[in-house]
Amino acid sequence: MHEIADVSGAGDTVVSIAVLAVALKLTPKQIASLSNLGGGLVCQHVGVVPIDKGELLMEAQRIEI
Repeated sequence: MHEIADVSGAGDTVVSIAVLAVALKLTPKQIASLSNLGGGLVCQHVGVVPIDKGELLMEAQRIEI
């Protein structure tokens, strides 16, 4: 479980990751999982922050996306 600090930018992050995942021809499940994961990760920070690709990769591997 992660603590939510701020939801600013979460929607933009979800859409951005989804667009990139579609361009990479990932499965719908992978697209949804990565997008949701990224949106959740940015909610752990205050304000609008860029997604940390290393953190996204580590979390994606941890939950086996």
